[in-house]
Amino acid sequence: MRLADLAAGVVLGGKFRMVEILGRGSYGDVWLADVIGDEMLPPQVAVKIYHHQDRATRKLLEEATIASAFKHARLVQVFGASRIDGLVVMWMEYVPGKTLLQRVGDDDSPHPVSLDEVLKWLRDIADALAYLHVQDPPCVHGDLKLDNVLLEGDNVRLVDFGQSRTIEDRFVETNGVGAWPYLAPEVMGRSTDGRGQRFVSSDIYAFGVIAYRFLTGRFPRRTISEAINLATFPRPIELNPSVPPALDAVVWKCLDKRPDRRYPTGAALLAAIDQLRSDLEGKASTPINAPVAVEPVIQRPVDELAQLARELMEKGQIDDAIAQLEKAMRRMSTSPQVLLVYAQAAKRVGRLDAARAVYQRAISWLRSNGAQDHELRDPVEGMAELDVQLKKYEPAAEGFAWLAERWPDKRWYRYRHGVALGLAGRFRASVEVLKQLLSEGPPSALVCAKLGLAYLQQNQVELACQYFNEALMLDEFEPTALFQMARVRAIQGNRDRAERYLQRLQEVEGAGEQAQKLARLLGRESDTNEDGR
Repeated sequence: MRLADLAAGVVLGGKFRMVEILGRGSYGDVWLADVIGDEMLPPQVAVKIYHHQDRATRKLLEEATIASAFKHARLVQVFGASRIDGLVVMWMEYVPGKTLLQRVGDDDSPHPVSLDEVLKWLRDIADALAYLHVQDPPCVHGDLKLDNVLLEGDNVRLVDFGQSRTIEDRFVETNGVGAWPYLAPEVMGRSTDGRGQRFVSSDIYAFGVIAYRFLTGRFPRRTISEAINLATFPRPIELNPSVPPALDAVVWKCLDKRPDRRYPTGAALLAAIDQLRSDLEGKASTPINAPVAVEPVIQRPVDELAQLARELMEKGQIDDAIAQLEKAMRRMSTSPQVLLVYAQAAKRVGRLDAARAVYQRAISWLRSNGAQDHELRDPVEGMAELDVQLKKYEPAAEGFAWLAERWPDKRWYRYRHGVALGLAGRFRASVEVLKQLLSEGPPSALVCAKLGLAYLQQNQVELACQYFNEALMLDEFEPTALFQMARVRAIQGNRDRAERYLQRLQEVEGAGEQAQKLARLLGRESDTNEDGR
């Protein structure tokens, strides 16, 4: 079955009958479904169907396994996940009702809430985080935001554990997805594998954003630029004098830009909330209204149009977004906001050459108008990534070199610079960049694998194998290392070891094409006809 085949009334695997779509998110669509013939499940469940089915096998099933182990009153129960009719799906408890985002309203018309409501909601959220963070090893929610908190009577429950991850002093693979107002400063940065880092402290920050929104009717940082540049923002009590000072202090501590100054865990946060509720007992009937004196962020017509296009893209209406943007570009040809959103939309529908041309146009406009480096960062990065896809490796290397020079602490830029140099055939330069990156730590399977590949391209097989093996010690499922080690062992006549590498590669999500190619190299043609594995 294809994603496009899903509709009300469609039966999935003889197990679920689709009723109606409940919502769309970054990772997939959530459907209300009737359960067919399974007395172990309630009559209706929420079924999450992932958008990126080509990358949804092993990793997403692992995530669902982690989530299904969570048993807590403040968490929506995940029942299971598997591949059904060719689609990777997860099914969970259906909780009817509003999200907290719907309850508190948007920035333009925030709904007043009372102190007792705020304290009860915050207590429930902290209770859920305390449970997650106390797991062994600890887990993070990773995508905590108002629309992932469901109202159930007077209580709230957290949903969407597509972002939950165990933490073992490593970079947490979250793909950098999340509503940006809730992202902690350390998440806005990028790790070596190019994905945002999320830790327990990041959940605490997101909790603070939610609390701030309850109390003030706005987010702490209201634009992406403010978030990237860590712009200062007023304390809740400065915007809303009705906020109790003790509550203001708790929220302010959660929002500290330094992770080590926030509450260390959800349990510590829960204890602080419980103490606060005890101290404020008898005062909880006071209403907390969103302040009316705070001026909204003023958007020019071009900003509004760019925002409209983003909303259309989030709904999957890419063609409509592009039509709106092209119309705007004819009227406002020198608007960088519209240009950048257009480039993103064109990229999503595969119009890579058009997207690159628009990035060039935006960069030219920004530079001619004296833009600062931080204003050029997104378009330069976008064009460099496109150059890799378009096999324009030299320009890609130049773009990532520019980024790495200006943001040397962003290991992802340096890694991408090294990879682009290798793709351009500049293997020695690639080795130099990657070895320097590796020497500065932390150890990275990704960097080791690319170093091995660079040495292999120079026919330094022994050194290449050394780095491939190091990569596999760090991550036994690193696909590049598995593929290349299998090739090397096959050439050396050690077919048994090559076969073992192939078996591991076949378990890696998103590595189907590599596994097929390797199977053909090893003469296992039959393997290429088994579900792409």
